[in-house]
Amino acid sequence: MERRFEGKTGIVTGGAKGIGRATVLRFIAEGGRVAVLDKEGGDSDFAESLRGDVGEGANRLLYISTDVTDEGAVTAAVSNAEAELGPADVLVNDVGLGANPRPIEDILRSEWDDFMAINVTSAFLVTKSVLPGMRGRGYGRIVNLSSNAGRSASPISNVHYSTSKAAIMGFTRKLAFEEGANGIAVNAVAPGVVYTDRVRLRYEALDPAEQERRMAEIPLRRPAQPEEIAAAILFLASDDASYMTGVIMDVNGGRLMA
Repeated sequence: MERRFEGKTGIVTGGAKGIGRATVLRFIAEGGRVAVLDKEGGDSDFAESLRGDVGEGANRLLYISTDVTDEGAVTAAVSNAEAELGPADVLVNDVGLGANPRPIEDILRSEWDDFMAINVTSAFLVTKSVLPGMRGRGYGRIVNLSSNAGRSASPISNVHYSTSKAAIMGFTRKLAFEEGANGIAVNAVAPGVVYTDRVRLRYEALDPAEQERRMAEIPLRRPAQPEEIAAAILFLASDDASYMTGVIMDVNGGRLMA
């Protein structure tokens, strides 16, 4: 495997599970150091499983249990991460919350606020914390997680999820426009259906005929695996994508074609 991140430090939010976990494992496999910022406890099964799968690279993994929607907690976590592993070269804003669609009148204000805090505000807070250091060094790679639900109407997402993921696209483009002169590239990945544990359970709860119908809408006729989305994230985080910024990369099996 290539070692594109040799000597580089990454911060990944939501790195204990799903796409974030796959991203962390590959970043370390490619030589990097990673701080995981996740709400799961440091002694949780998720954290222990991640440490076990990292294997020999465990000394390059720092797991920080934190609330990435709390500005003070984020500032402290980033400071801790950079003190332990070195200044952040790469930030992956992966943490997210999703749910099945419901009529807007059934959505509580508290649910709306939770989705915006976890899916959007977290990216704002962690980015705000790492940017001064990246600017000072004249180098940075930021990759945000959006969704095809933010790109177009999705029959399988709710309105607050779709809104939050569309907001991430706007955040990505504006930040890329502002930070390009500082040597910082900002891009996003917009996955389609990804078989994380959470999504797999939601799909398996559907009638088999409905599952088949939804897969038939995808030209590749299958969902993505988390590792396939991680590959796109780390391409954008690497110097292989050195002349790309403000890009929303669709990784959806052809479900949406721009």
